Amino acid sequence: MLSKTEAIVLKAIRYRETSKIVTLYTKKFGKLNVIAKGAMLTTSKFGASLEPMSYILAVLYKKETRELQFLSQADIIRPFLRLYSDHNKSAIGLSICEIVYKLIKFEEGNQRIFELLLNVLDKLNDAERNEINLLWYFIVHLLEEIGFKINFSRCALCGEKFTEENLPQRISFVVDKGGFLCSKCGVGVPEAKSYSIATFKSLLWIGRAKIENVTNLSNPGNINNEIKNLLFDYIKAHVEGTVELKLLEIYDKLK
Repeated sequence: MLSKTEAIVLKAIRYRETSKIVTLYTKKFGKLNVIAKGAMLTTSKFGASLEPMSYILAVLYKKETRELQFLSQADIIRPFLRLYSDHNKSAIGLSICEIVYKLIKFEEGNQRIFELLLNVLDKLNDAERNEINLLWYFIVHLLEEIGFKINFSRCALCGEKFTEENLPQRISFVVDKGGFLCSKCGVGVPEAKSYSIATFKSLLWIGRAKIENVTNLSNPGNINNEIKNLLFDYIKAHVEGTVELKLLEIYDKLK
């Protein structure tokens, strides 16, 4: 069946001499593998539309019993040119695509995830500062969407609502419970890891902020490192598949 759908290109690899196998996250069908015949040719009709992070309108022949679909046409809807010209943005955008590639199962359509992915890449393209916050924003909201929401509002053990009075300067996070501990409960819990209260407050703010305001927050490198460690420890504990983002190491060096 011939179908049209908006899509974000997550990954593309060479297939034989002239073709590519491309992984798309589509608005209609979720994650799909498609074959783009002739995509490696200099005269290819696909042009630059199959580069990772591209936002395209894909025309494909989709058959339910087939794991690899056939891509007939791909046209760029809106070019994210700065994602390719800016090394920092490229590292973050490709990391976001890799997270979707590794965490989301094939053919489980979710328009909210598609809109989240598209909006974050769009804002990343236009960001003038603190672009790393968009990666944290994406991860926090993606985890919520796939059923692993991090609890920022109450202690993960006693359930007491967080206030300035019961927040310690070093706050404990329990991966198995997906939440933080108040000052009373955070003592003597061997499986908990300790983080700066600034890390907690930054993640809380990023998770609740409107996407257009996310890059207003400026964090020092040590806080961003703690945020990265917390989020990826949590992902490793709850989601199948290893997520090792080498591109983030490049981003750290560039910064």
